[in-house]
Amino acid sequence: MKKYGVKVFHTIFMSIVCLLSFNSFAESACGGANCSLVTGSQDGLLDKGKFIVDLSYRYVLVENPHHGSSSTNEALVPKVNFETRELELGHHNEIRTVNKLAQFDVSYGVTEKLTLSMNVPFFNDRYHEHFDGIENPGETGTFNNTDGTTGFGDVTLLAKYALWQTTKHTLIGGAGIKFATGDYKLRDSDGAINEPTLMPGTGSYDAILSGMYNYSIIPYTFNFFSSVSHRFATENDLDYLFGDTTLIDFGVSYLLSKKVSVSGQVNGRISGRDKFIDADVPSTGGEFLFITPGIRLAVSKDMSVYSHVQLPVYQRVNESNLVEDYGVMLGVSYGF
Repeated sequence: MKKYGVKVFHTIFMSIVCLLSFNSFAESACGGANCSLVTGSQDGLLDKGKFIVDLSYRYVLVENPHHGSSSTNEALVPKVNFETRELELGHHNEIRTVNKLAQFDVSYGVTEKLTLSMNVPFFNDRYHEHFDGIENPGETGTFNNTDGTTGFGDVTLLAKYALWQTTKHTLIGGAGIKFATGDYKLRDSDGAINEPTLMPGTGSYDAILSGMYNYSIIPYTFNFFSSVSHRFATENDLDYLFGDTTLIDFGVSYLLSKKVSVSGQVNGRISGRDKFIDADVPSTGGEFLFITPGIRLAVSKDMSVYSHVQLPVYQRVNESNLVEDYGVMLGVSYGF
């Protein structure tokens, strides 16, 4: 029975491993919350000695100005001036941010109950447009589209342990560390340190706690999962502190045939307000809710390709900022 339960869970994991990797898109307009990813793609368990590698590409368009939870005509946000060590309120009007990310994930089953994972966002590219130099109400400012950033992101290491495991039920607890491997001091077109939320990295070492529950409604065919994770952020050496982030997810996956499975998720994110030199940063943090349909194709016994689309249902920002229009992810998973 135990061996059967392990096989069932392994199948469940292979079905949902690529579903969970899309719940972590943080709002990415400058002045928004942390742009780094706390991925959920490696929340499952593996058999002892087994590997899962995953390569994904993600595209997120952010060009919808919001004030609170309502659409608005403009999103005036502050500039974090690291040189003068001050916040310049209402400094620029956000227009658009296009996020492109390529990420490599790998998981290894140390024992039947313990799995280790590593998430490596090796390519972050953020194209950003705004009107700069707005000093008085009604001014248009100067258009700028050269202050985006590109680079290697922050690597995350995670450990997951089976707290409760039966044929149909599995409860997993996890803990991890996000390292400060990504660049967070890139320069803008004026030679100053760019906006922190556009950077590939955060410059901080953060702790992550997570939990995941899986229920096999029909073994090998119909599965339900839920997960929650929280990132405890620390302050970097620029005296900037990104707000803590909580991710809450619910979803189901259904095997249509031997090769095709479909899925649906509801993804929630709660982002705390950022701080700079212990002062609250306006236009950071908020609450966000998405639905994420997806499809997976088993190319072979060990390899699958997948695609997911993330659509916003509810988005509320503090003060004003841009929010996500949609996100798309393509990827491939291989187990051996």
